[in-house]
Amino acid sequence: MKMTAIVAGGVFAATAAAALAETKGSGASFPRLAYQTWCQDSGGLCSYVSKGSTGGINDFIGGLTDFGATDAPLSDAQRASLASQRGGSGVLYFPTLLGAITVPTNVAGQPGHLRLRAKTVGLIFAGDIKSWNDPRIKADNAGNAVTRGYAFPNQPIVTCVRQDGSGTSFGFSLALSKASAVFKAASGGASQLPRWTAPNIIKANGNAGVAACVKATAGAIGYVDLGDTINAGLQKQVAAVGKSEVIQVKRRVRGKVRTVSIRRLAYTLPSVPAISRAGNISAKQVPSNLVFDLTMSRAKAAYPIVTTTYVLGYSPSYAAAGKGGSLAGVKATLNYFYSKGAQSKLPSLGFAPLPPVIFAAAKKQMTKLK
Repeated sequence: MKMTAIVAGGVFAATAAAALAETKGSGASFPRLAYQTWCQDSGGLCSYVSKGSTGGINDFIGGLTDFGATDAPLSDAQRASLASQRGGSGVLYFPTLLGAITVPTNVAGQPGHLRLRAKTVGLIFAGDIKSWNDPRIKADNAGNAVTRGYAFPNQPIVTCVRQDGSGTSFGFSLALSKASAVFKAASGGASQLPRWTAPNIIKANGNAGVAACVKATAGAIGYVDLGDTINAGLQKQVAAVGKSEVIQVKRRVRGKVRTVSIRRLAYTLPSVPAISRAGNISAKQVPSNLVFDLTMSRAKAAYPIVTTTYVLGYSPSYAAAGKGGSLAGVKATLNYFYSKGAQSKLPSLGFAPLPPVIFAAAKKQMTKLK
């Protein structure tokens, strides 16, 4: 996937940047490539510091930035802290893009993309599967043309995980908790800081840090956004992740050919089209707070570990939160993020633009910024 910058929305960006002070944001490393590209291409409208979702939430709660950014919703404790520190304020979520949490591997002699069920990935990160020649990994790869004739080595598995509080960890652990009861019990479920129980763990900061860990460590497996996977040169080593999906097939029923729905196991590689398929939801499926769960979609050919990411805003008003001076800049920044030019840049960075239903909901949410 070629990584290129596309200059768009120049007139709006230049005008807005001239009228407003730079709007400062911090948080999730997952959308770092997109947010920093957007801020640069906007003509200085905004700046963005990647420090992990938990760091961005903490800055937002403390009023240290104009906007926070996260891939995970605030926990109960974080919401209580926000209300306590910012005059009883609540939070508004503004989804900005869709992305894949890839599962790169570094196995001795690896011929290409391994196949791993989401349940198998969960068992690896729970510590139940400890070696790359485990029969369950071999079973996942039965019929995989890439691994035909490949002898899975008796090599210990090393799990590369996030050290910092992370929305990527939240989305990854959310998906694996759905796929594996063993993982859910071991890890404590979806969390910005899951309880990792695998025997060989290396912790790293940010998605780029986890990618570097996988690349440098024999026997490693990790979880990284697609853009940072590409930047690290690991795109040929990401696993095709298996999930249950529903498809329609023609079957003869009582002498007549009918279209029936069946469920099957399918392995899917992360890609922009596969990300987009997970986000093709109906208006009835939009949650009132716009916190979406797109993991383990049963849609045909949808990648299983897809997440969105959010810019955070104060509710009911920025003035009540003691941040009245940030409101105009945050509005301008979000309007640029939602522009056709900004959204069109996403595929070249490894992300998918917001699908129409989610985009419409996000734009409607903008009316609540006061």
